[in-house]
Amino acid sequence: MEENKPIHNEEGKSPPPTDDSPQREPQLNNPSTDETITEAEQPITQNPSPVTEQEMEVHHHSHASHGKKNWKSYFWEFLMLFLAVFCGFLAEYQLEHKIERDRTREYASLLIKDLEKDTIQINNVVNQLGEISACIDSISMFLHNGVSGNKVPGSFYYHSQIGTLSPIMIWNDATLIQLTQSGNLRYFRDQELVNKISSYYSNQDYIRYLTNGDRERREKSMAIRSRILNNYYYKDYSTVLPLGKVKLLSDLLMKNIIPVQSNDPQLLNEYANSFENRRGYINLVLTDTYPKAKANAKELILILKKEYHLK
Repeated sequence: MEENKPIHNEEGKSPPPTDDSPQREPQLNNPSTDETITEAEQPITQNPSPVTEQEMEVHHHSHASHGKKNWKSYFWEFLMLFLAVFCGFLAEYQLEHKIERDRTREYASLLIKDLEKDTIQINNVVNQLGEISACIDSISMFLHNGVSGNKVPGSFYYHSQIGTLSPIMIWNDATLIQLTQSGNLRYFRDQELVNKISSYYSNQDYIRYLTNGDRERREKSMAIRSRILNNYYYKDYSTVLPLGKVKLLSDLLMKNIIPVQSNDPQLLNEYANSFENRRGYINLVLTDTYPKAKANAKELILILKKEYHLK
């Protein structure tokens, strides 16, 4: 009986089992802590529950209710889209129309300034042509009476100087050139106004044509004048001075008796004829061309101010 008792060491503990003990086998089969598989790494298997026929019907009906549209829905969607596009078009049209209206008003204001300058220039040219015409009359009267001797009154020198002038009308057409070259003349919607503007500026070409012809005849008068008058005596009365002193020199010239280079009757007759050739042009522009141009300019100014509310 005593042989079956377990053997204890001195401390009352049982000795460790040997390697050949069968009790070691369960410990070898247990996994270590390092080899433990975490819960997150373990695959999760789900077994979905079968979908019942009732759930399928509910799912089917819910999709059908959202996807179905009638003709009213399509109509309202089309109407809203159309209104959005149309309103955008109207806004863009109004903006473009406002820009064109502002530009037209600006061009109208510039045209008015050019026309006002033209009227001032026309008045200056008409006044000069009136003086030239009066001097031509005096020259013709003097030459008709004939020249005796080699001296003439200083008035003949004075009238010959003024009579051989040919004033040039400088038109203010910068705005019109800009309008025609850029194609912006279309901003003026009133066709009658456009026709008046075109007629006014085309008339300028006609006046330029007349002026060029007059300058050619004037060159002939100057060529004959240089053979008759003696500039040596004339230079003392043609000095460039302030207005008051120039008038004083003109008065002295009118009172003096000055020699001429030639009193050949044939040459004097050619001189008189050269002025008569100019008389037709001067009478035409004084009585018809420039008065019409001035009247047309004033009419355009009034129309532009009224049409575009300008002062």
